[in-house]
Amino acid sequence: MSRIRVEGLSRRFGQVVAVDDVWLDVADGEFLVLLGPSGCGKSTLLRMIAGLLPPSEGRVLLGEADITHTPPQRRDLAMVFQSYALYPHLTVARNIAFPLRARGLSKEAMREKVNAVAKTLDLGGLLERRPKELSGGQRQRVALGRALVRDPGAFLMDEPLSNLDAKLRSSTRAEITALHRDLGATVLYVTHDQVEAMTMATRIALLNEGRVEQVGTPSEVYDEPASVFVARFLGSPSMNVIEATVQTAPDNGGGLSVRAGGVDVPLDVAAEVRPGQEVLLGIRPEHLTVTTPETAALRGTVTAVENLGGEEIAHCQAGENRFCVRGPRPLGLAAGQDAHLAVRTERLHLFDPADGRRLAWRPASVTV
Repeated sequence: MSRIRVEGLSRRFGQVVAVDDVWLDVADGEFLVLLGPSGCGKSTLLRMIAGLLPPSEGRVLLGEADITHTPPQRRDLAMVFQSYALYPHLTVARNIAFPLRARGLSKEAMREKVNAVAKTLDLGGLLERRPKELSGGQRQRVALGRALVRDPGAFLMDEPLSNLDAKLRSSTRAEITALHRDLGATVLYVTHDQVEAMTMATRIALLNEGRVEQVGTPSEVYDEPASVFVARFLGSPSMNVIEATVQTAPDNGGGLSVRAGGVDVPLDVAAEVRPGQEVLLGIRPEHLTVTTPETAALRGTVTAVENLGGEEIAHCQAGENRFCVRGPRPLGLAAGQDAHLAVRTERLHLFDPADGRRLAWRPASVTV
């Protein structure tokens, strides 16, 4: 397998900048997910790497080879499309074998390769069927088989699960993850689904308006979001983000607290903030817990409670601020009640309201 490097890649369509100066390094054997909302440029970026779209600037390297201007068919890359792109008149076996025909392999050699891939993907009993006789999950496995049989340097996958129902998406996610683990393959995978990204990726590159907001492991981008955009994009419900002010807190030993309507959260140490500074306070719903009025850091009124089976989500209002709390069912909150909530202060996030970037700070209990 091979390392993929993207250096300063950009793509413009007239006055519209779809991809803006993207730098990425996908290590050999890594499963990197390009994540972001529709229209953020992730599919455009993948198509430039595949050679299906020429870049306006920048270059693409596979291993040590510059493939920026190499035709798609000569790049050692296999593409798996959202639409499967199977040939309806060919059997499963012939669909899988199609990339091998141009290599001039003997029928016996092609048959061996097809059978080996079919065994890996549990397609052995389907080789004589045609695509219209297969389920959506089976068709996606055939598309994966056609990519696998090439034994490419890397796999490029463009939202391959988006046409499947929820149950099939879950099972196919597990199959692709296991396949990556068994093969040690280099995978660059595009999706707008944060569940796919969090469960499948070794690293996530989160894109916003054609630019990379943050690259990191699933835990890093979730626990330490680099911007408000990342914080709000990941999580269900998304992170609570509240406009607030840093103030001196006499009841916190002269330390600092972050305050807004219904909000008074102590800060142990704040390296980049000062009294009077406006900030955006970020708190994930699962880091709030119901407490007594005397110890509450957030106070508001419950507007609705959602029952998720094992969990509940309570929606609260405090003046103009809205926030959610998520926890095991029952939370002990009901619509119309007052909510008194404690905060896990070591899990707080502070952002600059001017540019939305993360402000560095750490609790006093953390030593450097």
